[in-house]
Amino acid sequence: MRVSSGTKIYIDCRSLLDEILNITVDFPKNYKFTVGTKMQEYSIESLNDISGAYINKSLHKRIEYLTNFQTKFETLKTLIRISGERRWISIKKFATISELTSSIGKQSTAWKNSLVSAVKRESEGQG
Repeated sequence: MRVSSGTKIYIDCRSLLDEILNITVDFPKNYKFTVGTKMQEYSIESLNDISGAYINKSLHKRIEYLTNFQTKFETLKTLIRISGERRWISIKKFATISELTSSIGKQSTAWKNSLVSAVKRESEGQG
């Protein structure tokens, strides 16, 4: 079985989870258990989706995992942006997290596009 934990996207998602866990403890009490918890959940779920996309043999299932990942990831980026705008995150931390999210977004898009291309090639070969 292949191990996803050594891939760049997984390592970056793991680093993002560490950052999220570090910043959410200092969120205002009114938002710590709503926004903060959702950010933590989506960060953890992203690891699961990346693993599912990496380990699964079916191209269609892999694309499904990446689509789920990208949906949650967009919401996570929005929550991070709101946290930065409300100054719950320092400018330095926000910059670090923004770099990570940008890198992760590019990696997931490239990966999904390559899988979609593989599905197209596969279907053209059968037709």
